[in-house]
Amino acid sequence: MNIRVLLLVLTTGLVSGQSFLNMRGLGEAVWSNDARSIGLGATTALSVANPGMLVNLPKTLVSASGLAGAVLGVDSGVASRVVGGIRPASLFAAAPLPLQARLLVGIDSRFNQDFDVWSESLPGSDYRRHIVGRGGIYNLRAGLALSAFGRAGVGLTICRILGGSREHWQFVSGAGTYVATDTVEVDYSGTTVIAGSSVQFPRFRLAATYEPELVLDAQRLLRVHGAVRDSLRHYRIVLPHGIGLGMSAGLFPRLELSAGLDLRPWGGSTIEAQPSSYRDVARLSAGAEYELAEGHPLRLGYSHQNWYCGPAQPELGAAPIVEHGFHLGTSIPVPKFGSLDLGGVLFLRRAGSLNELASQLTLTLAYGEAWARRTRRWGY
Repeated sequence: MNIRVLLLVLTTGLVSGQSFLNMRGLGEAVWSNDARSIGLGATTALSVANPGMLVNLPKTLVSASGLAGAVLGVDSGVASRVVGGIRPASLFAAAPLPLQARLLVGIDSRFNQDFDVWSESLPGSDYRRHIVGRGGIYNLRAGLALSAFGRAGVGLTICRILGGSREHWQFVSGAGTYVATDTVEVDYSGTTVIAGSSVQFPRFRLAATYEPELVLDAQRLLRVHGAVRDSLRHYRIVLPHGIGLGMSAGLFPRLELSAGLDLRPWGGSTIEAQPSSYRDVARLSAGAEYELAEGHPLRLGYSHQNWYCGPAQPELGAAPIVEHGFHLGTSIPVPKFGSLDLGGVLFLRRAGSLNELASQLTLTLAYGEAWARRTRRWGY
């Protein structure tokens, strides 16, 4: 019996690949949670984050993804640490409707705020700070998309922004004893929309996304050494609009190239109507997919960006956080089931004297007849 149900894309982060730099600003910006997109440089406009990419959605599609990662930090070529963490990443669902419409719902990660940082000895004492952060900011999505002539798609997604972070500031004596702990709790909420479109031909695809100004309401609670009286603060963060562009071209029968540009003019951001220290971001990405054999593609990608925020440590100065990403991916057919997509990335980051090497691996297990029949390219 042929039953039409929701397309489901489930992403649960097994290890988040946290960064030592996440304690600044809103944390690490997440550009993609999809294994296939990550293997090609994580271009936002060419991923399912673009509601207009769902041009071809004939039937049920089910996939589940997981993220694994680790990070190594080296300061001035001397001190080094390796850390990891566990957290969920995203859940996405879409259903085909009459008149070539698609219903979209889901939740995915926007900012990752996991970190684990040790400081040097505090001046005049043998104490050190151990700061551990956990949390993130997520999009709760609901939207509608339309397809025309099997070649073009437009969509609009309403996003409810939810999430928060918990930072534990622990003071450690020279003997390794924890003597005091402060806790900083921040909760975020807001609402925005994301508009997307694409034009898709057998050997060429062009896509774009636009997100208007995002206003985040934040509530910060500071608990000092378990004191009875806590400090509560409410404030508002305004992030300017964002634009995503992407294109792909099949130059040869088995080779497809892609490129993308994500613009975030966040130098105009404000916190409580006061200018922030955030920077404008222009993230470049490029990818190539070569089909070694039917159902066995090899994906390579590269990405480059300056983070919107600088390092939190004053001794690192005002230098921007520069990131280079080297991406790799493939797909493995699963007989009578679907396919397994793999997307890995190695990040090289530098902020002053701090160098960071981070790796992430995303796995997407896809099930359903729609996956078996889709083309090798971006025809989601």
